[in-house]
Amino acid sequence: MCTPSLVLLVEDHDDSRELLEEFLTMEGFAVETAGNGQSAWERLRRLPRPDAVVLDLMMPVMSGWELMRHVREDDQLRALPVVVVSGAGNSQPLPEGVRATVPKPVDLGELRATLARVVSAAR
Repeated sequence: MCTPSLVLLVEDHDDSRELLEEFLTMEGFAVETAGNGQSAWERLRRLPRPDAVVLDLMMPVMSGWELMRHVREDDQLRALPVVVVSGAGNSQPLPEGVRATVPKPVDLGELRATLARVVSAAR
């Protein structure tokens, strides 16, 4: 029996975070959550390292943009696969290191397929 992939879900809206956590769990992922970039950064600095991060960009305390900057500056986290899930339009380029994007409102099938592809490619 294989161990489920561990995903860190970073989303500031409680309802969205709970819905996505429930969906990803039902799809066979092990899920940890954070409500903002600061909480996610604190989690990422501890072990075990997740197999992927699902990241909203627009959040209070520390944005997804800021979190990505910290991740890319950390030698142990630099290669961490990140899937951005955001309603932020295409007006700004994505942070360096983002492997894929899923626009909001989230199509759950698209998220499942994208996350499976990103996790598989990282292994």
